[in-house]
Amino acid sequence: MSSEGVETVRAALACLNAGDIDGFISLCDENFDLDMSARVFNPKTYLGHDGIRTFHGDVSEVWEEFRWEPTRFVDASDAVVVLLHSHGRGRGSGIEMARDAAMVWTVREGRALSLLRRSGRGAEGGGGGAVGGRSPPSDLLRGLAQSGRPGSRAKVDRDPDAGRGGEGGDD
Repeated sequence: MSSEGVETVRAALACLNAGDIDGFISLCDENFDLDMSARVFNPKTYLGHDGIRTFHGDVSEVWEEFRWEPTRFVDASDAVVVLLHSHGRGRGSGIEMARDAAMVWTVREGRALSLLRRSGRGAEGGGGGAVGGRSPPSDLLRGLAQSGRPGSRAKVDRDPDAGRGGEGGDD
C-alpha cells in the first residue's frame, strides 16, 4: 500500500466526522465490511453501502456529537492502521465519553474494502481503554498492520493534525 491508502483513510475519517455519509460511501467498495464487533454496546458488523448508512444511523441515534481524531497512521503493504482518540456526548443524557482505539483499514486502488475497529485491552495489549498510554509501541502497530502478511513492512507516522480539538465520541 502506498500513501494513497493513508490519504483514502484520512478522507474517509474526515467524511465521517463531517457527517458526509455519501462522501464516505464514495470512498468505499460496494461490499465494504465495517466490523464494529469489538464495541461494548451493540457490537455489530455492517456490510456494503446500506450497512454504512445503518452504522451512521446507529451512531447518530445514540450520540449527539461524535468524532474520531486520528493520532497516528501505520502504512503497511496492504493495510492502514489508525490509532485514534474518539469522544462524544450522549444524545439526551449529555454524558461525555472519550477513549482511544485502533482501526485497521484495507484499501486497494483508492477504495476502502474493510474496516476493523479495536479498543480496550484488545487494541493495546494493556488495559483501561487507552492505547498504550496514547503511545503504543511500534511493534504492536506493525503487528496489527501485518497480521497474516509475512514480510510486509510498515511505516509509522504521527498525524500532523493530531491534537487539534473537536467534539465527538467513541464508536
